[in-house]
Amino acid sequence: MKICITFLSLLAVMVADADHTHDHAAYVVKTKQDLTKYREDCVSKLSIPADLVEKYKKWEYPDDDKSRCYLKCIFEHFGMFDEQNGFNIHNIHHQVAGDNVNHSDELHEKIEKCANQAEDATDACTKAYRGGICFLKENLSLVKQSVAAE
Repeated sequence: MKICITFLSLLAVMVADADHTHDHAAYVVKTKQDLTKYREDCVSKLSIPADLVEKYKKWEYPDDDKSRCYLKCIFEHFGMFDEQNGFNIHNIHHQVAGDNVNHSDELHEKIEKCANQAEDATDACTKAYRGGICFLKENLSLVKQSVAAE
């Protein structure tokens, strides 16, 4: 009986811990083609004016309502953000680091720091914007490189 209880206890711990493991096969790294499609969708959905679209193509995101919600929309399409849970740090890391991601490295810490920095935002668009801009400021070349493939 003790063996059975021990086994069930161990199984319960393993199942509970499964929520904290991250299946890299579940996230598919997005391409430049995906980014283009997501940009078009978000521009259309949010009625983004042409002058802002041109800025976004240059990786420039002014701090205004349209740009904040645009970044949220892009991050949602990438599977990096949702209103309920905020940022998915592991998906962001997987996108910028590729398939050989190591979630215990310095880059993961930087992503987490930026995501946490946005936690006090009062709305999802602002939260997505603050976290995204924080990460883009220091890692724009990595982000560009991550979506360079067709």
